This record gives sequence, C-alpha cells and structure tokens, in this order.
Amino acid sequence: MLPVRIGYDALRDKIMQVIAGSSKGDKTIREVRIYPSSGKLVVGLWVAKSAETDPAAGEWVYLSATPNVDGDKQTLQLSDLATDSSIANDIGALLDSDQLVGQLRDQASVGYAAAWQNLLNSANRRLTRPLKNGYRMEGHLTSAKLDHVLLSSDGISVALRAGGDLKILYGL
Repeated sequence: MLPVRIGYDALRDKIMQVIAGSSKGDKTIREVRIYPSSGKLVVGLWVAKSAETDPAAGEWVYLSATPNVDGDKQTLQLSDLATDSSIANDIGALLDSDQLVGQLRDQASVGYAAAWQNLLNSANRRLTRPLKNGYRMEGHLTSAKLDHVLLSSDGISVALRAGGDLKILYGL
C-alpha cells in the first residue's frame, strides 16, 4: 500500500479558484471550509453581500460530496457535490449563480500525479539494495490500483495498491 495525501487546503484553493472565476451579482463567498463527516466531505461556503462591511454578516451554505478518485487521470473530484434538498431551490438565488454548484462539480479537482510519482520513485529506490552474503534485491513498482480513500481530520489519504517486480539476485 502506498498512501498519497491530499490536504484539504489544496482542495479549498481549487474551489476558491473556481469561485473567483464565476463571481457575479451582489454576493460574494468570503470563506470556504472543508471537513469530513460520515464518510463524506462537507464544503461550507460563507456567503455575504459584497457591499456588506460587517465581517459577521452573511450565512453558511453547506454542500457535501463523496470524494471520487480517477486512477487514470490521477485526480480527486467532487463529482456528486450537492446541497441539502431543503435549500436546493434557494441556493442559486443565495449564491447569485445557478451554475456554481455544477462548476464546482466539474472543475474542483485536485491532481495527485506528482505526489504519486515521488512516492513511487522513493519506494523503488528502497527496493533496490544489497543484501547479505552476495545477494541483492532489485525491485521496481510499475502500477497502482485504488484500494480505498480515507478521510481524516487533516486531509484525504488515497491508498493505492502497488504492483511490480521484485527479484533476489546472487553475484556481482
């Protein structure tokens, strides 16, 4: 198992980028918070009028999603991001954008390819080493399949089951 860590800050930053590109109307999203709850991620958006100067003004809107990992693209997405059905009809008016939740579903993804490659290279370096009495080990991990996703208080852990070759050789 090789765990790839994705911090909630990386996902928050991506959500903030999407929000910044879709801001319109007289309301703004001042804060985004992400945390795990019952196997899902909760995305809290602090919405207030743009002209409001009181930092306590506004209200929280909460969306939830099950993180979806695409192993081929090496990304984590929130493809089922939704809101509580009791406010689903009001969220477009509250955010001044009927398309914002859809944009977040489509665009709020975080890639983990670089972290995976660093982890893979590190594991391969440790798998190739001399052993005792003239033996040596040569290992090379080549692939990984998603095993599970774990949501913790400080981030997401994508556990990948690695596959490859391991040889024990004798001689020079």
